[in-house]
Amino acid sequence: MTRLSSLIRPAPLLVAALFVSPLALSGAFSTAQAADMPQTTTPSTTKLDFNVTGNAHAAPTELTIRLSVRADSPSAATAQKDVNTRMAAALKLAGGQAGIEARAGGYSIYENTPEHAPKSWTARQELELTGKDSVQLLALAGQLQSQSLMLEGMDWSLDDATREQLLKDARTAALKQVRQQAEQSAQTLGLRLVRLKEVRISSQEPGPRPVMLMAARMADSAPPQRSPDEQTLRVNVFVQAELSQ
Repeated sequence: MTRLSSLIRPAPLLVAALFVSPLALSGAFSTAQAADMPQTTTPSTTKLDFNVTGNAHAAPTELTIRLSVRADSPSAATAQKDVNTRMAAALKLAGGQAGIEARAGGYSIYENTPEHAPKSWTARQELELTGKDSVQLLALAGQLQSQSLMLEGMDWSLDDATREQLLKDARTAALKQVRQQAEQSAQTLGLRLVRLKEVRISSQEPGPRPVMLMAARMADSAPPQRSPDEQTLRVNVFVQAELSQ
């Protein structure tokens, strides 16, 4: 007798396994997470450029007077000796007055060779006087002219402390003005001023202001008169303003 148990064999179990890549899961999660996150946008901005000038005015505070000593002689040594002696006397006179700075300047000597006259030598040296008391300085210049020094020119200028203060005042005025213009422009456009950037500042300073002089020699005459003109310092400010809603 045949046993059925030995003829009937059980069928193997089929197990289906689902394999999912970890990278696929990560990408799916990231995509879902990004979809759930709120999107942020950068507000648009408007940029305007402004260029303004601030001014500061003041009367000059310092006077510089330029004189020269000149001597002519058939001998180069004699001409130089004459110039040296007279320059030493001029420096001594100027050095005895407080508030006046005296500086001996350029020195030159050259030979004159006219066609129908004897040869000669000319020696020359410059003297520069600077001070804030113009009345005192002009009186000294008159004394030196009476000692045969030649008046070459006068320049008005600003002393360092006054110039720095004027630059500061002009810069402050320009910065206030450019901010006011930026705020007014923003209000006109229905926007608000976010910030000022790319600020560039430059200054324009006046040089020495020359005083016109007569060409004629002024020995034994009244001292030169002063006529100072107001000087203006300018500061230019360039700013880019950023506006937004």
